[in-house]
Amino acid sequence: MIQEYLFSGEKYRYEVEHYTYKSVKVKTYDIENSDCWIVTFSLDGENERNANILSVVNNFVVDKFHPTILSNGCSAYYNRALYPRFNEFERKLRKLLYLKSALSQDTGDTGVIKDLESKDLGEIFTLLFSDAQFVKDVKKSINEKTWQFTKTEILATLQQISESTLWDRLIGNDAVPSLSTDFTQVKQFRNDVMHAHNMGTASYNSALNLLKGINRQLDIEIDKIIIAKAKTPQHEDRQDFNTVIENAIKEMDTTKQDWREQLAEVQASIYTFNNEGMLAALEEYNRIASSLEFNAIKTYLSSCEFSQIQKNIEQISKIKMDISPALQEIQKIAGSIKTPEFKEPTALLELQKSLQDLKIDLENSKESPEETAEDKTDEPHEI
Repeated sequence: MIQEYLFSGEKYRYEVEHYTYKSVKVKTYDIENSDCWIVTFSLDGENERNANILSVVNNFVVDKFHPTILSNGCSAYYNRALYPRFNEFERKLRKLLYLKSALSQDTGDTGVIKDLESKDLGEIFTLLFSDAQFVKDVKKSINEKTWQFTKTEILATLQQISESTLWDRLIGNDAVPSLSTDFTQVKQFRNDVMHAHNMGTASYNSALNLLKGINRQLDIEIDKIIIAKAKTPQHEDRQDFNTVIENAIKEMDTTKQDWREQLAEVQASIYTFNNEGMLAALEEYNRIASSLEFNAIKTYLSSCEFSQIQKNIEQISKIKMDISPALQEIQKIAGSIKTPEFKEPTALLELQKSLQDLKIDLENSKESPEETAEDKTDEPHEI
């Protein structure tokens, strides 16, 4: 079992080559005509113990040195070990749904089972655990808010909106409780395994324990369905399973088709825009950017004269802010004008200083280098 990483440069080489953990073997390889090099950490044998050891090595190397991962042997082992568990889970989930459909006393079970067989696990999850009406109501409630809402307000709004999934209505909210509460986690773990995402020991153990529990609960629920049907062959007091499933599948397929059509329209509009509007806009931009007027404006914006104007504007803005408190202070003078110990108010002094600074800056900005040179030639010289 091997972990393989790509490095560039010699910055971490010494530390990587001298890293040791248990009986892990370390080797490095140079890549000719390049500053890149490869390091491998390996153990003999494909087993969970070695995977757990190399997972520790992987966490250390990735967190401290941030190399490019070329091979991740421990993650590959975890993916392979979990795949049969996910396969078992999906088959048992489909078995449960097919039994519910076939053992219902309504018609249409053959068509429903065929429709379910054509759906992948992601679509089945959406069908069973996502309430389309709840999603619509949530979007509508949030879009109707006219101010910057708070997290507390959003949570309160969500609590007021009812949610009713097909799983709760047709299977029961107490059936396979680990699946009904953690189906998003199951979906994420399955995605990691099917797409060979990197996985550490902690994630592997969490996925393994979750799947073991769900598969046991699925067995229990399947037995309940068969035993209950044998004891009470009459129609159970629950919604028409096949009709509800069939309607839900049709609604999901319609929604998917609507999205495909909208996507096609967007793609068509992008194509039209790229070939007409965008090219024309780019040509116009290039024409303006290369013009003498545009370059003159850029030169002026970077000049000292423009910088001085910006400073003057900032000072004028400060003066405007100082005027109001200064006027308030002046109004107070009327009540204290007869007081012997009269002091000029602070705000008035600050306004006077701002005006004086602006006057000096404006005078300085009017002076040109030529005028300054002429003034200096008129000064008397010592003989």
